[in-house]
Amino acid sequence: MSATEATARIFDIQSFSLKDGPGIRTTIFFKGCPLKCRWCHNPESHSSLPQLMFHGNLCVGRMKCVESCRHGAHGVIPGDPSPLHVLDHGKCVGCGDCVDVCCYGALTLVGEDYTPSSLLKRIENDSRYFCLHGERGDEKGGLTFSGGEPMLYPDFIAEFCALVPDIHTAMETSGFAAAGAFKRVADCIDLFLFDFKIADPRKHEAWCGVDNSLILRNLDFLYRSGKEIILRLPLIQGVNDTADHADAVAALLGRYPRIRRAEILPYHTYGLGKLEELGMRVDPAVPEKAAAPELAKTWVEGLCRRVDAEVVCL
Repeated sequence: MSATEATARIFDIQSFSLKDGPGIRTTIFFKGCPLKCRWCHNPESHSSLPQLMFHGNLCVGRMKCVESCRHGAHGVIPGDPSPLHVLDHGKCVGCGDCVDVCCYGALTLVGEDYTPSSLLKRIENDSRYFCLHGERGDEKGGLTFSGGEPMLYPDFIAEFCALVPDIHTAMETSGFAAAGAFKRVADCIDLFLFDFKIADPRKHEAWCGVDNSLILRNLDFLYRSGKEIILRLPLIQGVNDTADHADAVAALLGRYPRIRRAEILPYHTYGLGKLEELGMRVDPAVPEKAAAPELAKTWVEGLCRRVDAEVVCL
């Protein structure tokens, strides 16, 4: 890697994304997040460090990982009819030696470092479908920066966007970053997919680890800077499916009438299995079932009656 280029840690790159901005897109997921949302469906994004995930359903018990690990993270316990693999995530240093000897994909190391030029090389073949129209039929695609929190890497994103000046760029963000970071990237991002999770600041801190005051200031900055914004609304039953939160969303859309639309993202349980694979605790307060379709429909209809903005469910 060049000593002069910025670097960023990325944990996934998804081609042919249809729900992360207009058209057909490539979504780049950055590792690390200042929020710790308890319902997060990408818990592997929380830490900026590489992390080992163990997919037990793919393990065939060859135990090559046990032999390769120099740190005692992998072990074997008696089982019936055959020994069982165990993993102590606390001893793992993220070296990846075990991943190299696991030929069945039961182990993956989450997080790879890129420079802007190496990322461009990785995704350059995707550009051929950016000119195609997506599900809405009226817009072309491009690149979306997601995470984790991509705003942890403003210099990297600014340098990367300079390499692709003719490609539409979107950023999915929690909004929790220094104002200077948003100023750094404002001119190179065409569309902000801006999360509004919980209106009450104390409840926001209890569920996400921080209050929402900085988030709201950054939303105001982007709006007053003339940036195109889609407001993204995670909907988690028992957490933010309240009348008070609906009132706050409606007030926000009324305060910022140029927001392009609001997108409701119903809660799903994909993150629960990932927590187990990462060796992380499942929060008992987090719902065990996905949000019912009727809940999202009620929210869409309710907001549409109250605001002029377009409201959709993804």
